[in-house]
Amino acid sequence: MAEEVIQVLEAYFMEKLVGSKNLEIRDFYQPSAGWSDESFIFTVCWDTLGGSHEKGFAIRKQNKGGLMSEGKNFHQQFKFLDRLSKNCDIPVPAVHWYEGEDSILGSPFFVMDRIQGDSYVPWSKEGQKFFERAHAEGHIPLQFIQYLAKLHLHDYKQSGFPDDFDEPGGKYGYIDNKLKNLEAMYLHYQISPDPVMADALEWLKLNKPAAQKYSIIHNDYRTGNLLYNRNEITGILDWEAAEIGDPMADVAYVCAKSNRMDSPLMCYLLEKQMFIKTYSELTGLKIEEDILHYYEVFHQVRFVLISQSAGTAFAKSQTNDLRMARQGYRWPLMRSMVADLLGY
Repeated sequence: MAEEVIQVLEAYFMEKLVGSKNLEIRDFYQPSAGWSDESFIFTVCWDTLGGSHEKGFAIRKQNKGGLMSEGKNFHQQFKFLDRLSKNCDIPVPAVHWYEGEDSILGSPFFVMDRIQGDSYVPWSKEGQKFFERAHAEGHIPLQFIQYLAKLHLHDYKQSGFPDDFDEPGGKYGYIDNKLKNLEAMYLHYQISPDPVMADALEWLKLNKPAAQKYSIIHNDYRTGNLLYNRNEITGILDWEAAEIGDPMADVAYVCAKSNRMDSPLMCYLLEKQMFIKTYSELTGLKIEEDILHYYEVFHQVRFVLISQSAGTAFAKSQTNDLRMARQGYRWPLMRSMVADLLGY
């Protein structure tokens, strides 16, 4: 399979890199991550009249049977990264080409720069060891907060947003739209009425917070979606859920129990008090515990639906990825965490 992909990509880059000769793809691999979309990492080597060249690239390929794949706008993800990488001072990969047809790799994809660095699964032994050391040294936790603050402070209108992106209307516009989507997803995946989920959706409607401001939000900002090189964060990845919304949704996501489980550290990396204090000082935004709790419930409801999406995709043979089956199997745990957050 890998050899076939390499051959296809060598022909593709021969067309894109005009005047190239002796083109070869090296160091090709497919990361085990990528539950929603697939990724390929590699180096392209080629010759021109001016000499020999070498450059690292990455490809993000749409996985039509991935998590929550229904209704996603893959081209919009490409446009989002293009604008963000050109206008915001955070480590985001620059993008080059978008291919919307299935004829090359079997589904749409886009090409972006490869960012040097390693990723770590936070709950693995290797990941826990790395983040324990990073927490003790202190630089990576500070960078983690600084990059999130820069994202939330970025003037997205100056960067060309929201021409192709929805800007919420009014201080409840964002959460109203998200709750409508959550309820539609709940009904879509429902096998039989679920009192816990029905209760959670009604609770979210009754307690919705007003946004202090709107900003670009990542919606999956956690240690497992970053790249690291020694004592530096070198890349922020997985922007497929990014949108213009309430920055408190990102702040609560960092603090959510599902992103740290039994660890006392947020995202296995930083202390909550330090995170909130530093973020507030950098952004000028006020963080209230009841709003953090609200958005943690919101995210946990979404995690339940993600588990249902994964299990459904596997059961319907839309994917043969066993991780999707495992994620579907985690549905009772995700649901019980919703119940805990609601005080059952």
